[in-house]
Amino acid sequence: MIEVRCFGSVAELGFLRDEINTLNLAASRPDPFSTFEFFEAFLHHDRPDAEGQRVHLWFLAAFAANRLVGYLALKQATHRVLGVSASKIDFLVAHDADRPQLIARPADALAVSEAFYAYLLGRKSDWNFLEFRAQDAASPLFPPPAAARLGGYAVRQWPGLDNGTIRIRWGTLDGYFRSLSKHFRSNVSRQMRSLLAAGKVEYLSSSDPAATPALFEIYQGIERRSWKADAGAAIGRHPQWIAWFGDLLAARQPMHVSIHIVLLDGMPAAGLITGAFSEGLYALHIVFDDSLRRLAPGSAVLLMGMRQAINGHFAFLNLLSGFGYFKLRWLADMSATRNAQIYRIGTPFFWHRLSGDLKRCLHARTARLRAVLSNPAHHDVARTLGVPVAERAHIADLVARARQCQGEFLSPAELAALMPFAARRG
Repeated sequence: MIEVRCFGSVAELGFLRDEINTLNLAASRPDPFSTFEFFEAFLHHDRPDAEGQRVHLWFLAAFAANRLVGYLALKQATHRVLGVSASKIDFLVAHDADRPQLIARPADALAVSEAFYAYLLGRKSDWNFLEFRAQDAASPLFPPPAAARLGGYAVRQWPGLDNGTIRIRWGTLDGYFRSLSKHFRSNVSRQMRSLLAAGKVEYLSSSDPAATPALFEIYQGIERRSWKADAGAAIGRHPQWIAWFGDLLAARQPMHVSIHIVLLDGMPAAGLITGAFSEGLYALHIVFDDSLRRLAPGSAVLLMGMRQAINGHFAFLNLLSGFGYFKLRWLADMSATRNAQIYRIGTPFFWHRLSGDLKRCLHARTARLRAVLSNPAHHDVARTLGVPVAERAHIADLVARARQCQGEFLSPAELAALMPFAARRG
């Protein structure tokens, strides 16, 4: 018999810290985004969700004979829908992470899913709309288990963003690079030679908690000169997101974060943030200066992330979701996901969805991906080299502080020597 309890704060969960982390490691897909410390850091900063609404924790824990056998981290938020208040429940962490999931041992997953559905449906007066995003084929949450009684509910789904994961099967960076398609390999080689010929290219990398705050500040500076700033996809989009991510750099976190920076003539050109957890390495965020797009510094820093995965003997490099066409070129295996929605029929969210379906039916259009177009003539080194003197001095100070800590700091010659092709500076 499974008993479900709902916890509304991290303080209430403190006694389960070790059980949560142990169960996570026993799940079919151990997840750095499902550790107690990750939730604690996330909830430490009281911030709105993606739609600007304040959230309340719904942490569902399943117990059998007083032993934790499963958990699901959800949140509740109230929205204005069709002019009235309506409540929505979805995953606590649905962005900047891998596919959110129900955590349980494989043998318990179905029973735990049935218990959670029974609990949520039993509290239907507390919500109008339930959403499970990015569920893959292995998810015990969707399709809903046969035992779930969904009479009076409308269930909808649509494709989510695919996850891209590179399974590490090479012993060296050179071996990996030779496995890329001939055309893509040629493009990366050409771009890297252009980058190395554009000026003094250096590389900084560290997982030392004494160094990562300085490197993180450098990374945020690159974000401000990237497409992410305008798209609202940057870590720096909200001060509380910055503070939350700063908490993830702490030594107490089970996921050990590394920050990688590529410098061009002393100025940051690209950055990559990776997180090591269990057998996997996760590419949490990547960014590059848009003015240097033609030199592809993002490819350079991603190549160094792949080097970290190979040299660290990780089983995989998880590139998370989005930009699947790009990740396929880097030999990622793509896993399809679905976004699942369950509406209480007759509620504001239900009528809002119905009206949206009607509009889409009346105004059917073929969905198209909009490629980001750029004029190479506008992309040159001048923008980076034109950074104000005061900012350049501050960046130099941050670099110097990072160099005083443990890490890897490569000169142009050392970086060129690591490249899996003949990298000659012009």
